[in-house]
Amino acid sequence: MHASRRHVLAAKRFVATNPTSSKCTSNNRNGINRTGISSIGTRMLFGAVLCVMAISCPTGLAQSDDGDAWLSPTELRAKISKAFAPPKECRALHPNDRIWIHKDQQSVIADGFIAQRQAPLEMFACPVGTKEHESVVSIFAKSRFVHAGLLAVGGKPGSPAKFEPFRPATGTTVRIYALWFDEKGEKQSTIAQKWVRKMGTKENLTSDWVFGGSGEYVDEATKERHYMADSGELVCVANFGTSTLDIVVRSDQGNDILSFDTFTDRIPKRNTPVRLVFVLSSDKPHGSSPEDAQKEPEFLSEKTPDFVMNWLEAPASTAKKTEK
Repeated sequence: MHASRRHVLAAKRFVATNPTSSKCTSNNRNGINRTGISSIGTRMLFGAVLCVMAISCPTGLAQSDDGDAWLSPTELRAKISKAFAPPKECRALHPNDRIWIHKDQQSVIADGFIAQRQAPLEMFACPVGTKEHESVVSIFAKSRFVHAGLLAVGGKPGSPAKFEPFRPATGTTVRIYALWFDEKGEKQSTIAQKWVRKMGTKENLTSDWVFGGSGEYVDEATKERHYMADSGELVCVANFGTSTLDIVVRSDQGNDILSFDTFTDRIPKRNTPVRLVFVLSSDKPHGSSPEDAQKEPEFLSEKTPDFVMNWLEAPASTAKKTEK
């Protein structure tokens, strides 16, 4: 058995046989409650497991379970630039990040890559250099720019999740589509929920994401303002009080509450360039009503909108090589 998998399984057995965590609150540096019923011991354990995994592999975490080496951000950015042309008729938000908006279609487009396809998840997507160890996709754009893009196309931030008692995140419903080219160069797409699995089942995530909007804090030493979700909490599947986007059901990786991992069979290989499209929706977020638990949302069976697919294009030079 792969060394890192042994450590993870050992950790899970430890958690199952050592129910010693107490009910308590865990607050971040800004005083925002992270979880209402949080197992600090469990979270510390999973952090330790990740460190052991890094030490146990000859090249740190350079090799994934499917044999794909971790690449540097520079290598990944170059790979993405070769895979995707800038989306047509969209406005770039930042000169150094791969993020655009299309106001008429109320969409934000951001480029990234597959970070994990076999791991427990707290995020669906994070900015590069933050929480790739627990995210399916990592994008070359800071969370603050996704927030700004959603505002620019008409999104209304609500508030991130709150705890004791638990209250889910609120805000405009956002549907997220993942676009990529397969190994044959064919266009592929999916709605993001289909890459997230309810842990221990064959069921994918059904809850919508909403624009919670994270928040800011002031560094006491420098007096600089910082956007909280820039630390990684961009698109969450475990509830955070700092998330830009969060699901509307209660989820916590550290407790016996709904938790998620990767739907491995549906996710392309690690490092595959992926274009995420965040589209605003006027729908009430699925999962916000008790009766939603008994039905599958219609949007999961709908095809990717044509206007979204139109933003999946290879650069002209790459396209010509593929044709040859």
